[in-house]
Amino acid sequence: MKEKSTILIVDDSELNRTILADILGDEYNFIEAENGARAIELLRTHTDIDLILLDMACRR
Repeated sequence: MKEKSTILIVDDSELNRTILADILGDEYNFIEAENGARAIELLRTHTDIDLILLDMACRR
């Protein structure tokens, strides 16, 4: 049996993170971060992350 891929979802909105996980379904393992700083912390400790999905906000 193939092991599930792990996706890091980075978004400041908990609702957006939940929606993404629901859309992608049960085929993946998910790790969530509420901001970039937390995502970097998680990347240092989780070497099994296969994909990162993040929102980019352009602030002027």
